[in-house]
This record gives sequence, structure tokens and C-alpha cells, in this order.
Amino acid sequence: MKEEKYTDGRLFELNVLVGNWESINLNPTVIIYRNGNSYLLSVIHMNETSKQASLATYEIQEDEDGFFIRYNLKRTTISYDTKLDILTISALGDYMRN
Repeated sequence: MKEEKYTDGRLFELNVLVGNWESINLNPTVIIYRNGNSYLLSVIHMNETSKQASLATYEIQEDEDGFFIRYNLKRTTISYDTKLDILTISALGDYMRN
């Protein structure tokens, strides 16, 4: 079954990703939110020893191949399964809406 694309070629709009996402594979929690005209993705890393949380925030960018962030200096693809409501971040795995 082929996914339906928007008229501009996108498979989904970024506004559907806004919210808190919990990793299926026990990776850090992710929050996606809008800031003016841009969308940001924040990764919450928890230090197990000190119990301190640290936040790393990335701007979601788009090119002809789709949405991505620069995570650890690498292009990290962001995809979304509209039917299952599953977010996939190539470097971190799958996420469910929290």
C-alpha cells in the first residue's frame, strides 16, 4: 500500500508531531514543539548516577529527502507512520506518543 503524499510531496506535516514522545527502545524521551516558524526537537538525557536531566535541542530541517536534524554531527532522518502514530528517528529508533 502506497502512502498518500501532500501536494508538495510530503508524507506528513510537522504539526502532527508536536508533543512528548517516549522511546520504544528505552532511548531518551523526545519533545517536539513549534517556535515561531520553526519546529524544534529536544532530547532529554537522564544521568542515572546524579539523576540530573540534560536537554539537547535541534531544529528540524527539510530537504528533498524529507525531515531531519543534525544529531551528533550526522544527518538524522525523522519519519512518521500516520496509521500507527509512530515517530522514527534514525539514530534513536521508534517512539510512541506519550
